[in-house]
Amino acid sequence: MTQPPVVLTIAGSDSGGGSGLQADLRTLAVRGIHGVCAVTVVSSQNTQEFRSALPVSAATVRSQIEAVLDDFDVAAVKTGLLFSEENVVLVADMAESGALPSLVVDPVMVDRHGSELYNDRTERLISQQLIPRARVATPNHLEAMLLLGRTIADDTQDLIEAALELASMGPEVVVVTGGRRNSLSMNDIVAYGNKTITLESERYATTNLRGTGDTLSAAIAGGLAAGVPAIDAVLAARDFTMQAIRGAVDWKLGGGQGPIDHLGYLT
Repeated sequence: MTQPPVVLTIAGSDSGGGSGLQADLRTLAVRGIHGVCAVTVVSSQNTQEFRSALPVSAATVRSQIEAVLDDFDVAAVKTGLLFSEENVVLVADMAESGALPSLVVDPVMVDRHGSELYNDRTERLISQQLIPRARVATPNHLEAMLLLGRTIADDTQDLIEAALELASMGPEVVVVTGGRRNSLSMNDIVAYGNKTITLESERYATTNLRGTGDTLSAAIAGGLAAGVPAIDAVLAARDFTMQAIRGAVDWKLGGGQGPIDHLGYLT
């Protein structure tokens, strides 16, 4: 086998196995990437509820990142749930120093119910310090509103304007995902430079959507690590994510929001 490129994911652990580091590493493995990780929070959760969380200190997160970077030729990095202001500042500072190549930022600013995870100060730090240092950013439309500090109307034109505004902050590509919108189809807006693409796909009648944002951002990071241009990495990652959703439509793993089918890509 050809030696795989390496991607570092900085994210939380999901004991239910559907999101966070577990979804990231599964996605990377299927895409032919060696995944390494830095854990930001250890959670007790399943498909139905979030029970508790044990935060990992910024010093320990830094130690994990440095241990990986000192030994592996990391080609791309992605972030998921950073969980604390200290971790946000740490990742932003390391990105600014150039230590985190081809950074993909999945801001993870809302929970599965759409409730905000951070206070106003931390949201500003993500917007002002982390997003500008990302090569690719993948907020959903609720997170895009928090990043921009304004309401975004539930229509395609306003989402396009929001994606362009976020792209103007520094990322090479921004994907504003539409999975949480109340619409019959799923529309994702991709902005790169002053251009946009609207990607429309079928909305499946399923509750198995856990980890879709993690999967998308991990697959993008995998593409970047393999040397694929950013816009092509985004388009391929979206196709992979949609295939994974489609493959798990009828699964019944757990009694709540179940995982998606990463491994169907292999068949």
